[in-house]
Amino acid sequence: MDQLLLSASDSSDQTLYKLNRMRKKLRGPADHAQVQHQRKQSTTPDASLQQAWFRSMRNVLEEIDESLKCIGSWSFRFLDLGCCPGGFSSYILGKNPYASGVGISLEVENGGHAFMLEEEMQSRFELIWGDVNHYQLGPFSVNDPALKPLPVISPGYAPFDLVLIDGHPLRAQGKHDDVRFFMKADQLLISQLIIGLSTISLSGGTIIMKLSKPERVVTAQLMYLFDIMSLSVQTWKPVCMHATQDTFYLVAKGFGLGAEGHKLPHTMLQLMALWLELMYGSLGRGRRLQDGDLNFIVDAQVLKHQYAARHRSLSQHIWMVQAQSIQGLKQARASGF
Repeated sequence: MDQLLLSASDSSDQTLYKLNRMRKKLRGPADHAQVQHQRKQSTTPDASLQQAWFRSMRNVLEEIDESLKCIGSWSFRFLDLGCCPGGFSSYILGKNPYASGVGISLEVENGGHAFMLEEEMQSRFELIWGDVNHYQLGPFSVNDPALKPLPVISPGYAPFDLVLIDGHPLRAQGKHDDVRFFMKADQLLISQLIIGLSTISLSGGTIIMKLSKPERVVTAQLMYLFDIMSLSVQTWKPVCMHATQDTFYLVAKGFGLGAEGHKLPHTMLQLMALWLELMYGSLGRGRRLQDGDLNFIVDAQVLKHQYAARHRSLSQHIWMVQAQSIQGLKQARASGF
């Protein structure tokens, strides 16, 4: 599902319009070859590439934190979804000696990344190997032996002060251009969202979530959800890694304390019902997200009208940074780099 609030030909927002024109020009043979090379590397990364990925992720969170001040200096607990190789957790534990964390990541033998957190930090971190899509996340228990209870909501775990939602579908879970890959991506999005919202502390907790294309309706709906349920929402597009890509990060502080935080229980039930449909709909085969699936949060008409100004204020700098970065990439290529 890729329904857009503003189409690629819509010139009502000049920043996005120019960006979309640049995106089209990045679809040549050289760009395709580069993307294919990156995908091949991500499928079978060697040790040096894993280490580079680890450092890059640490730098991403450092950039977000320096700009939006989201990692505190007091004692707190965090949950890192899709944690390996461990760059986000490394930054937090390195900055704050009083912090401790839990991470969930796909097993290496199933296509996940290696765990590379520094040894001196591992005593403050618990790693749980598991597929985020293989936990019981529905409104009732599903009779499926592939599903396990979510470990981080057991009696031994208190709510987390910070939740990082950054998992992405791995190439081992399907080819990037096939339906199965995109179905897994949609399932992962909702699975992570359910886990994050069910484990965050509602006494001022912070959620950091990676999203893609703020002009997508589904992305805008999630931005709206965090906006109405949090005390503050900010967005950031790291230039150290995501500059030319469509991805960005949303930081929601004081989740559950916003103007409509009281709607969280109803929202959770709706998300769980949607998860069930994505996993087992279409006669048990599962399905992709469809237009209207997240209308229980807000519909496209409200996003296009009542929420338009706020959405634009959260999105403009994301589009601008990406456009400038693509332009810089073009100039570098023209110069032979």
